[in-house]
Amino acid sequence: MKKIVLFGDSLLAGVMKGEPSEILNRYILDELTEMGFPGYEVVNLGKRGESSTDGLARVDEAVEAQGDFVVISFGTNDSLRQKNTVEVFGENIKEMIESFDASKVILLTTGYLNTAIITMGDNNRQQRYVQKAKQVAEDIGVNVIDLYHHLTVYPKPNEFIQTFDGIHPSTEGYHFLGALIARDIKEKLLAEG
Repeated sequence: MKKIVLFGDSLLAGVMKGEPSEILNRYILDELTEMGFPGYEVVNLGKRGESSTDGLARVDEAVEAQGDFVVISFGTNDSLRQKNTVEVFGENIKEMIESFDASKVILLTTGYLNTAIITMGDNNRQQRYVQKAKQVAEDIGVNVIDLYHHLTVYPKPNEFIQTFDGIHPSTEGYHFLGALIARDIKEKLLAEG
């Protein structure tokens, strides 16, 4: 069975109402099966509250999982809690990505925040982390999903965010995220021939 490793913070942990869940795992697998790519399992290594520095400290755990695909997503805690500058975040992400075969990596950027709920949030700051992630991905040559962009091209992005905390995707948001990840994996599989 082929393996998808989700390595990141609470976004990838599928946090719903403050608790990790299987919601993102299920949506990714359902979408891949519907696209004609069944037979995958998800190893979820998402952890709440982690910055990119925390992720870098446990990158070996993700390497040892030996995924056919690895989705990396950090940055919200770097930005929201200002744990790392944009420059340190970029260095951490670069080092994480370089721990894997680049053809297996999908880098997922930070998302949009509902700042009416999470008042300490700053979407302008979030976007600086998004831009840094995209720059690192381009420099190394890995796929990137700009989650912030995908969420904000819609007129009502708050519909994709839980009212519980203003940070994590709603059920619809996780469904959308699962579809984005599955689509990227499908594109990689088709490119491999």
